[in-house]
Amino acid sequence: MTDFSEFGRQERLGWSDAGRAEGYVSYFSSAADQVGESLLDIVELPAGASVLDLCCGQGRLTALLAERGFRTNGLDFSPAMLERAQRAAPAARFHEGDAQELPFEDGAFDAVVCNFGVCHLPEPSRCLSEVRRVLKPGGTFAMTNWCGPDLSPPFRIFYGAVQAHGSPEATIPPGPDFHQLTRDEVVQDLLSQAGFSDIALRVLKAEWTLESPEGLADIYERGTVRAAMLLSRQPAANLKAIRDAISAAVEEEFAVEGGWRVPVFAGLVTARA
Repeated sequence: MTDFSEFGRQERLGWSDAGRAEGYVSYFSSAADQVGESLLDIVELPAGASVLDLCCGQGRLTALLAERGFRTNGLDFSPAMLERAQRAAPAARFHEGDAQELPFEDGAFDAVVCNFGVCHLPEPSRCLSEVRRVLKPGGTFAMTNWCGPDLSPPFRIFYGAVQAHGSPEATIPPGPDFHQLTRDEVVQDLLSQAGFSDIALRVLKAEWTLESPEGLADIYERGTVRAAMLLSRQPAANLKAIRDAISAAVEEEFAVEGGWRVPVFAGLVTARA
């Protein structure tokens, strides 16, 4: 098995940085929040049911779960994100920990939700096995992950600009396929191996509304870890060329009255323990 430990270390370091957490909330999170609303509809449980918001980030979804009367827990590996989450959802309980080694007893939760978290882990299969372990028999699991460049224009534009204008010497540690959990054959295989049944995948649409064509490059440069790391390692001329190419594509493809609107797609996976 490929060793993605350095990828995992860089993800943890990056998301634990307070400035990076602020950048995510300010630049990237609006699209993730739109998709996250769909996770709430999956949790068809009575008030008082126990729900875990896995990789809870800044706690927006955690707060909405708590407001519905669920006994809500949130877990994340980033202290910077957890600080925000505790302010956003004071009624929830939060835990700093590893989604691949959950600090909960077997069968602790009626439902587990994860909004764009599993794609940031070095061993997604370990996380899925842990989710299955902490769910009660028949419990609900729902997660979202970003679709790749075949469906999502922002990733097509970003990857294309880096390929065309990036320096071959600007590299980052290898990691798992960021978009693998939006492909049905991968989803069915990994979740069934983890012990889930009734596995389903559907695609959801969100969008970023930008004030300028440069806004999409800002999202990747200021609101991510992995993409931002790749950009930060570019020589100045290459970085400018990448940003210019991204901006030109946004200008050409996504202009609307008063701004620019860029669609982005996500896979919503649901399963039963």
